[in-house]
Amino acid sequence: MRRLLAIIFVLCSVVAFAQQNEDNSADTTFIVISKIDLQGNKRTRPSVIYRELLFRVGDTIFLEDNVADLMENVRIKQSRENLLNTSLFNFVDFVWADFPDVEHGKLLTIIMLERWYMWHVPYLAYADRNLRSWFEANDWTRLSYGVDIIYNNLWGLKHQLDLTIIGGYNQKYAVSYDIPYLTDKQRLGIKASTGFTRDREFPYITKDDKIDYFDDVDGDFAHLSYFASVTPYYRFGYRNRLFLTLKYDNRLFNDSLASLNSDFANDDGNRFQYFTLSAVFKNDYRDDHNYPLSGHYLELELTKIGLGMFDYAPDIFYGKLTADVYTPLIGRFYWASNVTTKIADTKTAPYFLSQGFGYNNDYVRSYDLYVVDALNYAIFKNNLKFEILKPVTKHLPIIKNERFSKIHLAFYANLFFDFAYTWDVVIPEGFSTRIANEWIYGTGIGIDFVTYYDKVLRLEYGINGLGESGFFVHLVAPI
Repeated sequence: MRRLLAIIFVLCSVVAFAQQNEDNSADTTFIVISKIDLQGNKRTRPSVIYRELLFRVGDTIFLEDNVADLMENVRIKQSRENLLNTSLFNFVDFVWADFPDVEHGKLLTIIMLERWYMWHVPYLAYADRNLRSWFEANDWTRLSYGVDIIYNNLWGLKHQLDLTIIGGYNQKYAVSYDIPYLTDKQRLGIKASTGFTRDREFPYITKDDKIDYFDDVDGDFAHLSYFASVTPYYRFGYRNRLFLTLKYDNRLFNDSLASLNSDFANDDGNRFQYFTLSAVFKNDYRDDHNYPLSGHYLELELTKIGLGMFDYAPDIFYGKLTADVYTPLIGRFYWASNVTTKIADTKTAPYFLSQGFGYNNDYVRSYDLYVVDALNYAIFKNNLKFEILKPVTKHLPIIKNERFSKIHLAFYANLFFDFAYTWDVVIPEGFSTRIANEWIYGTGIGIDFVTYYDKVLRLEYGINGLGESGFFVHLVAPI
């Protein structure tokens, strides 16, 4: 009896195992990439496109749970995102067809619409940190103008040439060249740039959490700067990059700046030469670099300003962390959060190098008019988005060039809440602050308009912790 029961148990186990394997095979199918055709890459070389794909001809791709839509497969979906994030194409579509005489074989046709690569962009800029600060100054003469000549995808290899010619109030003349891959098989790239700037006015002190600018009554330039940099970088896999930058700065300041602020340069000279060495690691899993809705982004930076080669050279070392998370919620709702923190090895620095909180994207929304000369700070941003208009593609019949006639549009409503903290900020005697060394916060609502060629228009109304409110305009994604 025991032997009979044992035999029955073994037979049942074998049948169950076989049935389970049969069920698994039914739930998991696969395709074989038998051929890849490229369409629309009139300038871009095939090697640039193939480099972004997570598969090759002959690869087998397994589709779990009998996924009918091939574009839901992770490798396929990320491959399309990689191509879009090269900024070489306005649109990328994957079209599938059965490949004859190959079991499970598939023909993949990648249809691309290339961007317009050569731009002569008219340049019109305000002298302040943002639009709100410029409106507050109410001085239309403080405008700079010129042209930015950008040639993307040179030779069809994704090289980029950038020539800047800016005159007017503040002036800049610069050139840079970026080679993303030194050879087809390597992932090593390099970027070099050089140029000089001349500023008629220059920030020389912070009073009541706002910047005061020096403007010479005789019309002389307040600041002249010559610079050159070289940045080799390496791509790990498809989403990771490491940048190493060595930069040389030669800066000359108006003699009056040191007399107006004794901490402006921390010495008696007005000319400073120094090298800056920085390393930046980027881990980028955003679905769209321009306006991400899902994924994450991580950036780690270590920078040493001043390598001890010149007299009066500054000596500052800091680390900086930026982390973004983007999460689809329910239906048309999305969530985004950002953490940015910077920590330096010193509490003080020459004023011209102490611009920290309130510059670039390191600020709390609704505090656009304020800055803190902080070398140490932490910022937390949060966004709840609602998709008013899902991304749609429109054709403009009056425009004949397909690079401009086919556009995508999207609208999003935003509810945001930001807060931040700065610490170890030294307040000069006789000065006051309402936001340094304090927790601050801002909240508000806004609308984002997103369209092609990486353009974002952001309109916001916010209220800060000081009880102030205002309307703000920005041209980049909030997080």
